[in-house]
Amino acid sequence: MNLKEKFFDLFDLFVEKKTNNQKIKRILSKLTPYKISNQIIRLGENNDGGYLIPDDLKDVEHCYTAGVGNLTKFEKDLYEKYKIKSTLADPAEINAKILPENSLFINKKVSIYDSDKTISINNFVNSEKDIILKIDIEREEYENLLNITDNHLKNTRVLILELHDLRNLRSDFFASLFEKILDRLNIFFYICHLHPNNSGKVKKIANFKIPDMLEITLLNKNRFENNPKEIAQIPHPLDQKIDPSKNEIFVDKNWFQ
Repeated sequence: MNLKEKFFDLFDLFVEKKTNNQKIKRILSKLTPYKISNQIIRLGENNDGGYLIPDDLKDVEHCYTAGVGNLTKFEKDLYEKYKIKSTLADPAEINAKILPENSLFINKKVSIYDSDKTISINNFVNSEKDIILKIDIEREEYENLLNITDNHLKNTRVLILELHDLRNLRSDFFASLFEKILDRLNIFFYICHLHPNNSGKVKKIANFKIPDMLEITLLNKNRFENNPKEIAQIPHPLDQKIDPSKNEIFVDKNWFQ
């Protein structure tokens, strides 16, 4: 053990390699949202629990929601407006009265393995047809996005994610993992909407201001005739603050230049 390691051990500190500016810029460019031919619509609650998705829901068979809380209007809207049924999973007890009609609730955490308290994401998603997959599971989205099968991603028409802890992009290790996940998603999807969650903070990492939480919507590439080139409108007119009591957070357009 060298002198530097002894010093950090003495004060219970740990130092990681810092992500350089070039790598951060490359990663952020992979979050570019593209304008699509379909109209963007909003389903769900006002503020928290509302999501912007493409109006491309014909023949979608099912919605799978990992992470529920007490907000289910998105799934209710899917059923009432489009007759799309939902399967929802959450480790917390949910009042059955808030569940959409003809839905299924699984009282387990969506994870990478099956146990008494968890269900693997590949057993949670149970369809060979077009689906919506919505994942908001408080920092465990990354392991699940690495573990989900290619086949499930191919069958996901609309993917809705909340990405957490983006402050950790300052860590080269986390940044490398995050970029690998984006690269995998970019095989199957184009991002069509991006919105910061204003309940979190903004960190300056390298030369960029980055919100700690980010909501993104992705549309399967099989829905496109040509590769999109125009950047989507940011912010979108249908965006709402997640926390009405706080100032909105806006994405820095320099991400995509």
